[in-house]
Amino acid sequence: MSEVIEMDFDVLSEPWNVYQLEEGPILKIKYVLTRVLKRREDGGRYSYAFKGQNVLAFSHVPPKLKGEPSREFYSPMELQASIVNESVRYTTIAEEWNEYLAEDGTSIRVKLTVVKVSRTNKKDMDGDPIYLVQTSLLPQVQPPRKK
Repeated sequence: MSEVIEMDFDVLSEPWNVYQLEEGPILKIKYVLTRVLKRREDGGRYSYAFKGQNVLAFSHVPPKLKGEPSREFYSPMELQASIVNESVRYTTIAEEWNEYLAEDGTSIRVKLTVVKVSRTNKKDMDGDPIYLVQTSLLPQVQPPRKK
């Protein structure tokens, strides 16, 4: 069984990525790293695992997309079944790397990228449409140089 070590880390950069949706709204999204796990594999090599979450916000929603505000909580299945625009086109305005430094000196970079945006017919408590956003996370790990 491999040994797992949870490591502390410093946030060097966690920028917002920004996308202009063809329908009008602006999507701002960022990945927030919450945990770094270092695993010693057979043969003495190390691998890293990351835990985190996406934070997203929509702004500049045009009036034609707004509707009656709702305080309803929708399940993922309900939202999936309520998609009215399966693939909302978007333009990337800004998409940057997050940067972290782990306590053992390992440099960690991750890039969150939007893969797909879908609009549902459901509204949030401001009357804005609820979007489903699929993302992908690209990691880069650079262990400290041995002296």
